[in-house]
Amino acid sequence: MPNPRSHYFHVEARFLEPPSGLFDVSLPVWTPGSYLVREYARHVINLSASANGETMPIVQRDKATWQIEVPHGADAVAFRYDVYAYELTVRTSYLDADYGLAHGTTLFLYHPEWKDRPVTLTLDLPDDWSVASGLDGERVLSAPNYDALVDCPIQMGRRLVRYPFSAGGVPHTLSVAGLGADQLPRPTFLEDLTRIIETAQSIFGSLPYSHYEFLVTVNEAGGGGLEHRNSANIMVPPSRWRNPRDYRALLSLFAHEFFHLWNVKRLHPTVLGPFDYQHEVYTSLLWALEGITDYMAPWLLAKSQTIPATEILDHWAKQIATLESQPGRWLTSLADASRQAWIRQYRPDANTPNITISYYLKGALAGLFLDLEMLQATDGEKTLTDVFSELWRRYGEGGYPEDAFEALLVEMGGAPLQRALARYVHGTEPFDESLFDIVGLRLERGFQDAEDRRPVWLGFWVTDRQGKLLVRQVERGGPGEEAGISPDDEILALNGERIRTAEQFNERLTQLAPGQSVDVLLAHQGRVLSRPQAALPPRPDRYQLVPVADASLAQRERFERWLGVPLPQDA
Repeated sequence: MPNPRSHYFHVEARFLEPPSGLFDVSLPVWTPGSYLVREYARHVINLSASANGETMPIVQRDKATWQIEVPHGADAVAFRYDVYAYELTVRTSYLDADYGLAHGTTLFLYHPEWKDRPVTLTLDLPDDWSVASGLDGERVLSAPNYDALVDCPIQMGRRLVRYPFSAGGVPHTLSVAGLGADQLPRPTFLEDLTRIIETAQSIFGSLPYSHYEFLVTVNEAGGGGLEHRNSANIMVPPSRWRNPRDYRALLSLFAHEFFHLWNVKRLHPTVLGPFDYQHEVYTSLLWALEGITDYMAPWLLAKSQTIPATEILDHWAKQIATLESQPGRWLTSLADASRQAWIRQYRPDANTPNITISYYLKGALAGLFLDLEMLQATDGEKTLTDVFSELWRRYGEGGYPEDAFEALLVEMGGAPLQRALARYVHGTEPFDESLFDIVGLRLERGFQDAEDRRPVWLGFWVTDRQGKLLVRQVERGGPGEEAGISPDDEILALNGERIRTAEQFNERLTQLAPGQSVDVLLAHQGRVLSRPQAALPPRPDRYQLVPVADASLAQRERFERWLGVPLPQDA
């Protein structure tokens, strides 16, 4: 790092005692846990190679692989290069005058035949910078192999604030950089993390690491997280970190990434480790790896009693509402969405909700309903946690066959789970809402506003962008599509009344009646057009999971077996 202000990491990769002859090195094209080819080699410049003090010619064999010919008797070959790092996300590298975040897949070359060899990483940093990472060491770090090296992002900078704590008898550290790093979201934050960690530990019996790092960057760019074997890289906007209005969402992000240390990092189909860093790897199980993890995160909050169960139930009800707004749920199964992750999940456009579903969203709901199916099939004796506990006992860290997770669900839950997998995962049938009754709940659909304040439905959504009111998405098969309205059309007026903002648009919809003719004036590809259509009735916008009246003892017992807390009192 000769000049952090330039945003370039300078890297020297030394390979000791190489064989003479042709020698390849490669840089990954993707980061495990984020299923998109990102072409990290595009940021590499000034690549050179040397052996025995002599510069070696380099041949670039493909977009991310380079080759040299090692002379006989060379004790080492060294590759030197610079990597531009100015993309602050959970999967890329970043460097400025005060802070750096190094992701190994974006920075470190590897020799394909030597990925299993031990690696030593020496950091040349300013004296006043500190380091946080899941790797052993601080300025000189060690990893047992290349996979372990790149699975440990490295946080570095002048103002890292470290919060050590113990959970499950193991050291943990919350390392925070950015605005408000010296202030925790709540005084109980470390205590809440401890309860979440120990609740997860109770499922699997032990914590499979000697220390764990939560690497947090507080930044305006946004939020998100990425899981690693003994660390999690988490980004949080300052507004959420300093004064989190939605504490559940913040804790759920931490819980999600932490649960991944089992479900993905250790328990996974064999194609997801050891990794092929040069090509896409395909599995139909991302709904279970990511989606069920997204179910288990709020489950952990309820079970650990860090967040009231009523808030968790509200969260699941809102997820159901979101899924029901997406026509793609009728076209694409969870298994198919998992296999299509490389072309769809990280490349959304205005039509995406019409043709597919998120394996995070629907996968989380599949986890919810499979959990209820298991409770019902076993008369309250088993839940998804028992499936994960048994999966861990059988396979540990060795990876499992592609069909093992579903086979274990069926083994433990019988024919009802087999049918549920066929409907929810491999098919596109709706979830069976009657299952809520077994835990004393029912799903209510209603409206937030009084009848005279409910907006009619025109079949499209709008957004304010650069001073214009634009169509964000058009529902497949809806009245907007039939009227000829398209994404990015500019809405000018409704029934002759000028509309300039989304707020005005939504207010105008409350003044229209179902069945009423609506003349939508819009600009499309430089032309001003009239698109008449009929308004449809308002759609429910309030979904709630509420206790049934006079829940039975069996319902209450199953609810407590499920979430670990009593069934909430009737509203």
